[in-house]
Amino acid sequence: MKMEDCIRKVIDSFPRKVLHWDTDIRNPVVGRLGSRWDEAGGYEAFAAALNNLVEENVLSPVKSSGLNGLSPPLALRYRKLSLNDGDYSAVKEEILSAYSSNMDLSSFLRSPKEYDKYRDILMAIDHFLIEVKNNPPAVWDTINERSFALTGHEKFLSSHKGNQLLKRIKISLQDLCCVPAPEPFFFWATALPLLPGEKAFCLVVENKDIFHSLKYLLGAGILKTTPEIHLLIYGEGKKILNSWSFIYECLPEAAGYRFFYFGDLDPEGVGICADLISVVKGEVDTMHGQLSVPAGKRCVPVVEVQPAEPLYNLLLATGKSRPMDSDQTRITWQRMKPFFDLCSPTLLDRIAPLWDSNRVIPQEALTTSMLAAKGCVELCLP
Repeated sequence: MKMEDCIRKVIDSFPRKVLHWDTDIRNPVVGRLGSRWDEAGGYEAFAAALNNLVEENVLSPVKSSGLNGLSPPLALRYRKLSLNDGDYSAVKEEILSAYSSNMDLSSFLRSPKEYDKYRDILMAIDHFLIEVKNNPPAVWDTINERSFALTGHEKFLSSHKGNQLLKRIKISLQDLCCVPAPEPFFFWATALPLLPGEKAFCLVVENKDIFHSLKYLLGAGILKTTPEIHLLIYGEGKKILNSWSFIYECLPEAAGYRFFYFGDLDPEGVGICADLISVVKGEVDTMHGQLSVPAGKRCVPVVEVQPAEPLYNLLLATGKSRPMDSDQTRITWQRMKPFFDLCSPTLLDRIAPLWDSNRVIPQEALTTSMLAAKGCVELCLP
């Protein structure tokens, strides 16, 4: 068999559009020719035949891939040209025969031209799924760690493209034995013990000053909350929307979690609490097996979020306010509705005139000395 004829057969049988000069072309050619490789002219004849196929528009060198450093030089990668529907038979054959896991590859059979882009990732996922089926890992890696191992890029699985691919092949993060690494939040743990099977109570505050005030007062025994809390959490404005699930790592033994939220009395502050209510409810409903929950727990503990209405009442009772210094009309009633759905109607009745007059009350209106004078504050209405 002539060198060029052998190369053509290798190229025709190869399922992908882009081929590496060595592993995808030369090695299979050497394998086919065996001892006749040298008789056929060896590397020099191979390079000449490959360059001839480039001239015939069978292959196109991928210039950005660089050269192989040999003489005569060849591109590191080549792209197959002039594909037609019949050329996908090899691709479909590989999809049907090369995979053994429970991945659903039916969409790639319907659209084989998209297969090449994901082939290496699909092969890696398939190999991993087979491996863990027989030998499940005792410790799960994070999403980014698993992503780097399977795709060569640590952010792929958590990206939109990665999510779409996993949905497409009907594979979950649980199948890949990996968990998200939630953004950590800043917190202070009180001395209140968490008993087995008990729900954890946490107070989330929007701003830094109120966090430090409450930490000092609670730690010194000057102030108590009803119910007493296990954690005081600094929400850092909107950051809590991405970091709240870190609670599973802070108190992994809890049977459930209740967040009491306290923020500024302006549309933005109320909107953050409303978003947290919605985000937590939506994610907890779908995140079974996708969080850093302790090994052996079969269900994700419930997380509840509710506004700390008595603290908002204390803010209103200060009688202090300031002009709204930014346009917050973009924050719609629909966005804030989850907040007010969990509060008494009287709270909205008191807030509405404030906002109608274009005024707001920051958390800082409720000072450390005011809280100290109270001695005890409730976090929810009776």
